[in-house]
Amino acid sequence: MDYYLEQLSNGIAVGAIYALIALGYSMVYSILNLINFAHGYVIMVGSFVALSLIEAGLPPLLAIFLACCSGAVIAMAVERIAYRPVRHANRIVPMISALGAGLVLAAAAQLIWGPEVRSFPQLIPRFPVEIGGITLSSQSLIILAISLVLVIGASFFLHKTKFGIAAQCVCQDLPTAQLMGIPVNGVIVAIYALGGFLGVAGSVLFAMYFNAVFLQMGLMATTKAWAAAMLGGIGSFQGAFWGASCWAWLKPLR
Repeated sequence: MDYYLEQLSNGIAVGAIYALIALGYSMVYSILNLINFAHGYVIMVGSFVALSLIEAGLPPLLAIFLACCSGAVIAMAVERIAYRPVRHANRIVPMISALGAGLVLAAAAQLIWGPEVRSFPQLIPRFPVEIGGITLSSQSLIILAISLVLVIGASFFLHKTKFGIAAQCVCQDLPTAQLMGIPVNGVIVAIYALGGFLGVAGSVLFAMYFNAVFLQMGLMATTKAWAAAMLGGIGSFQGAFWGASCWAWLKPLR
């Protein structure tokens, strides 16, 4: 019984982390029907930026926020440099272009931070919490709460605001949205930025949960996040979240 409760606690945390990372994939795919292969590399760089800022003495919350912002800026640069010039080419072309951008990011990260696995500080307290006779980890519950707040906030932004309505128009019919005067390029780059911001938030939680930052973490996390997004329905905001959660909960039972 203790084993299953431990796995349930792990599933809550890991599912919430992968859900945040999967949202970056889903948002881009829902608008452009393209897989953002650079997403994993963007969030890896964001985690290293967070660690560097914390080691430089910045307050952890400020460091993480700035790291998430750096993820948004890098994602915007990837869209501008690797995607936009080939957006209307054959679908394989932007995917290869994004993969190339990702490899450049990986090389830059290795040059700056080195290939070694680095320890990430534990910023979330870990102690047992009893709910209805079930003991769970406080760290898992806090990670779940952070993920839910970010997912709900992003969902509100994309469904209840003027920008969100414009994004949905672009998602449904990009040429028509452009004819209606919607700044398509601005909407797309903002979607990339939001995906990068949420992805880095997920990767920092990943680093805290596993107490490690390393070059391959982006590829490892996004592979599982992509599987979760496929399970929940690629392109669906809520589907990415529930797909990641179900995947993490069911994984120990295989």
